[in-house]
Amino acid sequence: MTTLKQFALILLCASLVAPAVLAKKEERHGLPAKLLQADSIYIDCVCPRALAAAQETALGEFQNWGRFKISEDKRHSDLIVLFSGNPYLGDYLTRDGPDLRPVFIKSTIMTVIDPNTGQTLWNDYRSWGSWRIKGATKDLVNELREQMEAQTKRWSLDDILLCSVTPVYAGLGHLTPEGALAKPGSGTGVVSGTPDRLLLASPDAPEFCKRAQLVVDSQRRIIGYQVIATRADSLDIGEVLQHADRFDFTGGKYANGDQVYFSAESKDRKLLIQFDAEGHRSVLSKVTYFY
Repeated sequence: MTTLKQFALILLCASLVAPAVLAKKEERHGLPAKLLQADSIYIDCVCPRALAAAQETALGEFQNWGRFKISEDKRHSDLIVLFSGNPYLGDYLTRDGPDLRPVFIKSTIMTVIDPNTGQTLWNDYRSWGSWRIKGATKDLVNELREQMEAQTKRWSLDDILLCSVTPVYAGLGHLTPEGALAKPGSGTGVVSGTPDRLLLASPDAPEFCKRAQLVVDSQRRIIGYQVIATRADSLDIGEVLQHADRFDFTGGKYANGDQVYFSAESKDRKLLIQFDAEGHRSVLSKVTYFY
């Protein structure tokens, strides 16, 4: 039988094996907005010997996921995903040269870093030894994926449509930008910003459009408002297609690049839902409501 001293020794050894600076799963709160809204990642690896398998494995896993664009330049990526055998010290931007600490490959550590600050946005590890690097890497990427997808706001088409019939923003239609900025907020939304970029907010609006941006035409008249979706927003395109009789559908490429889009415009021309095509996925991009 295991004695009390032996049991205590087992617990002590387990605590030493796990890198102490890593966040424990049960202590982790909601994911940072910077992580949820990111579009691109740069994959880096402080990976001697067998640990080198982590970088190639991670690349395949992120490509299969399709959530992020893989960047080849850390300076132009939204996130840095770092694999290592030693805990991250927060010095990605400040250290002079490569990390020269000796690596004993007991753990595969994955750290998601803000490339502007060096701050850790997410991390975890698997203490599976040097023989299971690929499996540990796949498990870590899958854990991040599950957490991000759990925090994605899944809007319904009814959520989107509700914003088109709310009266809270109605009083701003056809005003000039200057007139909207001067208008009291009572009964409408609070308008802020500059005449070139008017922001709209109201606690009385439906949840999806509590914050929006006003749309101004060439005659400097406000013709609608637009909600720009983030990566934390999701609308199932299949739900829109189920109501195909209510929309006209178009698609194409943006004029400034190769990005493909798909749009659904309501028959009355009062609503325009736009998706960006990323591989086999359709990602909600923006929704415009016209007066």
